[in-house]
Amino acid sequence: MPSGISLYIHIPFCKSKCIYCDFFSRPGCENLIDDYVDALSSELVFHAENLSGTKLKTVYIGGGTPSLLSIEQMNKVFSVIKEKFILDENDFEFTIELNPDDVNEELILFLEKSIVTRISLGIQTLKEETLKFIERRASRKTCVEALLFIKENFTKRFSVDLISSLPGETENDVKSTIDEIVKFSPEHISLYSLCIEENTKLYRMIQDKKAAFDADYSDALWIRARDYLKSKGYVQYEVSNFSKDEKSRARHNLAYWHLKSYIGAGSGATGTFFYREKDSLRYTNTRDIKQYIEYWKNLSHCEKIPREEEFIDKHTEEFEYIMMNMRLLDGFSKKDYEERFCMNSTKIFDEKNDLIKSWMDKKLIEKICKGSDVFYRMTEQGILYLNSFLEKI
Repeated sequence: MPSGISLYIHIPFCKSKCIYCDFFSRPGCENLIDDYVDALSSELVFHAENLSGTKLKTVYIGGGTPSLLSIEQMNKVFSVIKEKFILDENDFEFTIELNPDDVNEELILFLEKSIVTRISLGIQTLKEETLKFIERRASRKTCVEALLFIKENFTKRFSVDLISSLPGETENDVKSTIDEIVKFSPEHISLYSLCIEENTKLYRMIQDKKAAFDADYSDALWIRARDYLKSKGYVQYEVSNFSKDEKSRARHNLAYWHLKSYIGAGSGATGTFFYREKDSLRYTNTRDIKQYIEYWKNLSHCEKIPREEEFIDKHTEEFEYIMMNMRLLDGFSKKDYEERFCMNSTKIFDEKNDLIKSWMDKKLIEKICKGSDVFYRMTEQGILYLNSFLEKI
C-alpha cells in the first residue's frame, strides 16, 4: 500500500440534469438516499479495514449533487471517515461539492464545524438567461446568496466552478461573471471550456439546430477568459484551474494529476491503485444504484463486488503519467519519472526523441532545472496544444 492515499466519494443523485452534463447521476431517485448512505458507509468501512494503516490525505465528495444529502446523512458519512480512517493531520484536505440552490446558513454552519476543509461551489455563470437555458436549478439571485453565505460563515477554503462559452454568452458576459465572483474572494477558481458530450441534451439540441455552438469561438473565448482571470490575481497552475497561491491549490485533484493511488466509493465511482512492481488496478463500481445498495447493505461478501476492473500495464501507466502531469504548468520531475518507471520507461522524454526536440525548439515544451532535478513542462502557449502533443506520443 502507498504511504498516503486519497478518497473519492460519488453521490449519484440530482433533482434535474443540466443540459450539458455527462456525469453519472440519476434524477428523481431521492427516495434511495437513506439506503444509499447506509451502503456507502459500509463500503467505506471495507476500504478503511483494507488500508493497513495507510493515511488518508484527501477526500472529495462529488456527484451528482452531494448537497442533496441532509445534514444528518452528511454527518453519518463524515463520522465513518473520521472514526475508521487514519487521517493525515498534517496534510489533510476534505472537499464537498455544493449546488447553490441547496446552500443555506444552517448547512454552511454545519460544514464550518465539520471535518470538511474546502467547499466547491458550482456556479458556472451568473447570467440569468443562460442559467435558465442550461436548466440550472439555481437562479442568479440564489447563486449570489450562496456565495454570500459562504463568505460570511465559512472560514476555511472555498472554490468556484465556472464554464466559459455557454450558448449565447459573449466575452463581456464571461468577464462580468468573473468580476462578480472575485468580489467574494474564493481562493480557487476552476474555469472550464464547454465540452459537448454526445449523450447530453445539449448535444441533441445542437444536432437539431435548436442551439448553436462554434468550437473555434469557444476556444478563443476561453483563452480571453483565462487571461482576464489571471489579471484578477489568480495563478493558473493546471489547464483549467487557478488559485490565489500555492497553498490554495486543490490537493485532491493534484493527487489525480500526479497519478497517485485513490479509492473510489459509491455507485459509479472509479478508484485506482498504482503498484511499482506489477500492473496497476483500476475499478469502477456498478452504476446500478439498487444493485450497489443491495450488495453493500447486506454485506454479501461471498459474492464478487459489483464493479468493473482493468489492469494497467506500465507503458499505459507511463502515457497516463505524462498526460496528467503535463496538464500542470509545473510539469513533472525527471527524477520521479525515471524512478517510477525504471527499466519500463519508453524514454519518451529523451531529448534525442525527435518529437520532444521539435516541441522544445518551438518553445512549446521547456526544461527547468531545480537543484539536482530537472522538470519538463508545457509552456503557456504549449499547453493550448496539449491534446495534439499527446496524440503524437
